[in-house]
Amino acid sequence: MVTFHVGARTQSWLTLDADAIRAGATLVGDFNPLHHDEAYAARTRFGGLFASGAHTSALLAGAVSQGWPSAEPDSARGYVGVDYAVQFKAPCPANHRLRLEWEVTAIEQKSRGHLVRLDGQIVDEDTGVVVLTGRMAMLSYGD
Repeated sequence: MVTFHVGARTQSWLTLDADAIRAGATLVGDFNPLHHDEAYAARTRFGGLFASGAHTSALLAGAVSQGWPSAEPDSARGYVGVDYAVQFKAPCPANHRLRLEWEVTAIEQKSRGHLVRLDGQIVDEDTGVVVLTGRMAMLSYGD
């Protein structure tokens, strides 16, 4: 079973090219031309394609299980997200290297497990800009 402690961190990296941005936006049903049409997006104040907020927030949520496996296949133990909120800070442009990171900020004992609270963010490593911040709560089960 994954054992969390306050201050534990996980990080992962990725780069979204134009095709990945279009595919992510399509998958979540976001057909804004800023996520699909390079010529259109280039004429806007954003200067080019950038990832949909639904896409980037899903990637940040998924980064939790990249760093900490969410379940033990041979047992009935693991954790599940029970709360998630994000704040969009800046666009996430195509072809920029992104760092997705989470840190455990609190752990609360509950009657049937632990509530683990995390703070996360996506940082555009090409510019140093934080593009998205997030908070998550996860409940362990099978403790």
